Amino acid sequence: MNFSLFYETERTPDYYDATRLVKNWFNTLFSGDEFVMTNFKVSGNSQQRTVHRRTRMKIKQQSQSYVCKAIIKATSLETQEQQSFKIKQLLNAAYEEGLLSLYVKSEDVTVKPIALMDCPASFSQTAYKGNYSWPLTNPAAKAEVSCSKNPLQSATRSCAIDIELEQAIWKKPSLTECKLLKELPNNILDLQDVIITDENAEDVVQHILYLLPDAKLDMEEIEIIADKTSDIARTADISGTLAEAILNVFNYILLQEIENQSIRKMTNSILKTIEEIGYKMTYTERNASIVTTSLALAVMRPDPSVFEGLAFGVTSYERGLNLKINIQENPFKKALASVFLPKSLKKFLGIEYSDPEKQSKIQFNFFGTTSLFVDDSLKRKKLNTYVVSASIENASIQNLSEPVNITLQHIDQNTGNRAVHCVFWDFLKNNGLGGWNTSGCEMEYTDMNYTICFCKHLTHFGVLLDLSRTEIDTTNDYILTLVSYAGCGASSLFLGITLVTYLALEKLRRDNPSKILLNLCAAMLMVNLVFLVNSWLSSFNKPGLCITVAALLHYFLLAAFTWMCLESVHMYLALVKVFNVYIPKYILKFCIAGWGIPAIVISIVLIINKDFYGNGSLSKNNPFSSFCWIQENTVFYISVVAYFFLMFLMNTVMFITVLLQIHSMKSKTQNRSRFWKQGFLRDLKSAFSLMFLLGLTWGFVFFAWGAVRIFFLYLFSIFNTLQGFFIFVFHCLMKEDVLKQSRIQFCWGRLRPNNYSDWSASGATVRSTPRHLDHILPPRNLKYLNSNGTSSTSNCSDFLPGISLDRNFRIAEVHFNPRPVTPADDEAKHPCSRRILSMDTELHYPQKARVFH
Repeated sequence: MNFSLFYETERTPDYYDATRLVKNWFNTLFSGDEFVMTNFKVSGNSQQRTVHRRTRMKIKQQSQSYVCKAIIKATSLETQEQQSFKIKQLLNAAYEEGLLSLYVKSEDVTVKPIALMDCPASFSQTAYKGNYSWPLTNPAAKAEVSCSKNPLQSATRSCAIDIELEQAIWKKPSLTECKLLKELPNNILDLQDVIITDENAEDVVQHILYLLPDAKLDMEEIEIIADKTSDIARTADISGTLAEAILNVFNYILLQEIENQSIRKMTNSILKTIEEIGYKMTYTERNASIVTTSLALAVMRPDPSVFEGLAFGVTSYERGLNLKINIQENPFKKALASVFLPKSLKKFLGIEYSDPEKQSKIQFNFFGTTSLFVDDSLKRKKLNTYVVSASIENASIQNLSEPVNITLQHIDQNTGNRAVHCVFWDFLKNNGLGGWNTSGCEMEYTDMNYTICFCKHLTHFGVLLDLSRTEIDTTNDYILTLVSYAGCGASSLFLGITLVTYLALEKLRRDNPSKILLNLCAAMLMVNLVFLVNSWLSSFNKPGLCITVAALLHYFLLAAFTWMCLESVHMYLALVKVFNVYIPKYILKFCIAGWGIPAIVISIVLIINKDFYGNGSLSKNNPFSSFCWIQENTVFYISVVAYFFLMFLMNTVMFITVLLQIHSMKSKTQNRSRFWKQGFLRDLKSAFSLMFLLGLTWGFVFFAWGAVRIFFLYLFSIFNTLQGFFIFVFHCLMKEDVLKQSRIQFCWGRLRPNNYSDWSASGATVRSTPRHLDHILPPRNLKYLNSNGTSSTSNCSDFLPGISLDRNFRIAEVHFNPRPVTPADDEAKHPCSRRILSMDTELHYPQKARVFH
């Protein structure tokens, strides 16, 4: 039959309201001996709501439509037509109960007779409780036989009527009252050999409860308990009694506050068992709950058509005492712990199904102790709240448009205003042992007593208290994040332009410094690009993808540090160790070091534990919180901080050495000039150029402490995210050779130089004699020293007439030998040449001629 349910309540009634109303109505109609209602089933008929006016009371009522199918057993001797007509007449009526009422039209009722066969005689064989013979039984009746071990008690089996198949079928035997044929062992370790079945599941759990007070609860015993309860959770049916017994077992273990590897390895297994038990537990009402002294479970199957949100709250709790929970439609204003699920979760509840049995359940859990949630990777944080969880049956909930609202009261007051972090239990962390993760959770509000978290997924939630480090305030944190993303975007653009410029102009990349610069720019470009897409890729919540992104970011960051260090090494070899330095395959060895050393470091980290990488958080208070990076502090300090410190120390020493060498050469060869201010500015520009090239601005992080922390964090973010931009300025815009070659290759008309020669790279082994004098000057018997990394050539003992020996010293790069030249070739081609150093500023001074015999 079809019927309409009318209501005047603020809350829209659901399937369970309709079922209860129909049940009470049927009990009223079929209370005599003539008809007996055996079972019925209600399902939704339409999602549309209508408005019906009751003329007598002049009240508008909203209504919903449902379909009901019922099996009614007729005991009268009347004909089937008469019985059908009488049932139809009874159902053609209205029924009112409080603010709810239902109405059935005669045309919406269909009555048809069905013939049911008795349940045939049957035999059941069990391994632990004996064998049972069931007699021929009438539909909707129950058969009873004596238990094998304790005959005074009975085993029962129902002959039920399947309302869909319209036939009588046997239900599973109920052997709860029957004892086991063989007693269970008297210690937990011996339970390992007991095979769990439907008939002995409850006996095993009750026996475990009996043995727990005398148990040692070491690793082996806890593992057996976890395994047996997990096996029970996989049985076909779990009654409310059995579910309560299992939760009492876990409750006892949690109250022991075991904080060692005994419980650590079983955490994930226990959490999954509790969740599976909640979903398989049988109940008939809208919701069911089990509350122990420190553990609570609540499960319900809401009607998706009227779902407007759902809240679970713990309203009272003292450790091991007075645990009270509640479920309501609106968020809790005051609760020890609460979870509010938004309306947007409706699509995960099976709204497309009209049969409530096919719709998904929602489960909530509360854990009144923290001993189950130990994370070995957290050295300086502690769990400062109890744990609540929420899940939806057969659904993985991620990236919600409306966040889940979690409110948690602190166990210890946060009187020191220390940083708090909203976290969820990640089952994959710590090699599958589980651990706390911040991905997808943001702290919305916190004070001394409470923290409110917004999360975009469902799982077990808690709040971590940072015992050592403090966070930046929200405003500065947000600004620094925007500066970082804007700076990285700008650097990526200008690093790309620098790479394209040097790759497009073949003459610019002939010399070794340019090749080193290209590798440095490539590494820095990849660091910026991976950083920019990190949060987006992290939002997919794929552990493998997140580990890959974190490892790539780590690799390219170390590669950038390494190439900065190689820049300083190259300058040292060029400016300080000029002579007697010959390194075969110079750039190849630099590339092996620049890209190989970081690869070794990353490989070692991945081999030790790939979960060192994961989904962490740069900041918990802004939209850019999700970030794939190194999770383990020790790994971070060793593989990033220590690595950078060594690089920074070496580059600083090289930087000072190079500046002193240039100053020494300048003081010996150049007298004081009246243009000293101009020279000073050129030197200052050179120093700044070297600082960015060698990554010395990364050293600002070492000063970000105490009162000046925010100031140096701003300096660090601005200068380092714009490092690529400054490299472009100093090595493209302000470099004469790059500008000249760009005009030659890319410009036309008046912008293109009319007369230019086919030169090598900037500052490369420059000839001391003009080409037209090559055939005039006699060759000199000179020794020649050459290196692929640095090139030194002998100078003529006398200056040539009309040839100025002043040259430009440019210190952003050290360009010497643009192409490999053998000593013999160069001696033949350049009998009179001298050493030229390429710098970023012009330091004019006459060269001293040297002759090597």
